[in-house]
Amino acid sequence: MKKIFYFLLFLSVVAGCRDEDDTALLGRPEDRTREMLAAYRAQLLDSPYGWKGYVFPGLGGGFSFLFEFSDEGRVTMLADINRDCATEPYESSFRLEAVQRPSLFFDTYSYLHILSDPNPDTLGGVLGQGLLSDFEFAFESTHGDTLYLKGNQHGTPLVMIKATQAEAQEFHDGALQTTADAVNKYSEANPFVYIQSNDGKRLNTSFNHDAKKFSLSFKQGDTLNIRSAPFGYTPKGLYLQRPLQYRNIVFQEVFFDAAQRTYYILVNGTRTDLRAAADPVLPLHLFLGVDFSVISVPPKQIDGWSQTFKTIGDAMANAFLNAGLGLSYMEFDFNAENKTLNYNVYFKALSTGQYYVAQYPYTYTKSADGVFKFAPYDEANGNAEYIRPVTEPLLFYFENYRFRMEYLKTDQGYVGQMKCVENPAMYFSGNFGSAFN
Repeated sequence: MKKIFYFLLFLSVVAGCRDEDDTALLGRPEDRTREMLAAYRAQLLDSPYGWKGYVFPGLGGGFSFLFEFSDEGRVTMLADINRDCATEPYESSFRLEAVQRPSLFFDTYSYLHILSDPNPDTLGGVLGQGLLSDFEFAFESTHGDTLYLKGNQHGTPLVMIKATQAEAQEFHDGALQTTADAVNKYSEANPFVYIQSNDGKRLNTSFNHDAKKFSLSFKQGDTLNIRSAPFGYTPKGLYLQRPLQYRNIVFQEVFFDAAQRTYYILVNGTRTDLRAAADPVLPLHLFLGVDFSVISVPPKQIDGWSQTFKTIGDAMANAFLNAGLGLSYMEFDFNAENKTLNYNVYFKALSTGQYYVAQYPYTYTKSADGVFKFAPYDEANGNAEYIRPVTEPLLFYFENYRFRMEYLKTDQGYVGQMKCVENPAMYFSGNFGSAFN
């Protein structure tokens, strides 16, 4: 028994020595944490011209920043949030702290905090939470001159890339806003832009500047294959959250050549220009639920109305006036995922100016070549039943005939047009997007 006792005592002493040796070898956890924080701080300060930053909030879209850190715990930033943020540097403070993981805290109000503004009137988003973005980020990894961080609350990705002197100067010269203005202006003038692949396929590109989303789309069989990524503006174009690929075409940045007025990408270091097409690259119906979901028809005639539709619209407007009401927009609000359509008629009481909406719900089917067939699927609301005698002539067409959806080029740009298949004399057009947003 004594031998066993001394043997166990010997093991405990050896184990205790090993623990002390391990601690001496690896250091205490708090010491290692301090060393990591010091290393990250040194890395942030080691970029003399700052860091290009790209933030991608939870509600979509992307935002570009220039971060310039100082040894006094101050950070100056520019951002593509709006014109002021893109042209007027703003200084706040930062610190590094370990909260489970080493983290970078932007701890006083900055342009980053605007993305989390609880008031939806600021940038939209969720009441009380903004765009579901972060201003406290944990370090995840480092690859060369690039840091990858992740928000501690919402998991917001933040990519930081060392800026060159020329890039930092471009930010300070207001190039973010200049590029955003030029890109938007070009896209308005050239709505159909594509990449020509080496297999002969045209890859349609979509620049949704409101949602800050870039899409690459092409037809495969009877369906549309879409690859999308949020983007932030850069002094030279767009930076995508992730690379987009079609066969050997892989890119994460889209550049804008202001001199030649064109977009281009770099594929294996070789410039490939995006081409502007005079006509749509793909049929409109394929982009329902992708680039748009609403066609808004104004109360007064625009290009693309047939006399049949105008007669119906005029009769509706006159009937409303006789009842002391004013006809406003009609909206065809599609839900491509559920295959439903809400036909909404907006009108107001002329005596009070108060608006009302009548809603008629439909389901629909769509053929491979874009022919829609509608059918009522639920009860219309009370306003809709009240004005049904006025809307009945138009409802008759939607409940008994089929329609095609096509682009129509007008002097003001492209609009969406609905054409009755069985009665070619019935067609109308409207603008993309809701008139009440």
